[in-house]
Amino acid sequence: MAVTNAELLKQHPLLARLSLEQVLRFAQAGELELFHPGENIVVEGTLGDALYLILSGAATVHIGSVDNRPLAMLKPGEFFGEMSLVEPAVRSATVRASDVTEVFRVPHYALSNLLEDDPVVLHLVLVTVIRVLSKRLRDTNGLVGSVEKLSEWLASSMI
Repeated sequence: MAVTNAELLKQHPLLARLSLEQVLRFAQAGELELFHPGENIVVEGTLGDALYLILSGAATVHIGSVDNRPLAMLKPGEFFGEMSLVEPAVRSATVRASDVTEVFRVPHYALSNLLEDDPVVLHLVLVTVIRVLSKRLRDTNGLVGSVEKLSEWLASSMI
């Protein structure tokens, strides 16, 4: 028996608190997409008009074309493109499949309609997104603090 989109989506942390009916509506708003290793899922500088949920595989996040080292690794249960919840805007990074990666893509207009129609879904999804963004910010602040400490140590050791 094939697993339905709704069954796959219900397992994703972003949607875990939604009812089955709400997940079914979410499933109708988007589509599954499959990417192979090295294939770009989204490209920096292009219009960011969709939210992506990673269902399987893994993807790397890259900024700028000079250095090809990944800035972050995204795994099943994570998402990106969350700024499309607010409005379509230019993407700040490229996300590239590092394994065979299955994502669920929800276009901005469909997501916007879904969230407008159901305030409970809006609340549950936004609270989860805010928690994830808050963790990402704390992690980034930790990295910046570590770089500052390293810089100070290097400067003092050269004196």
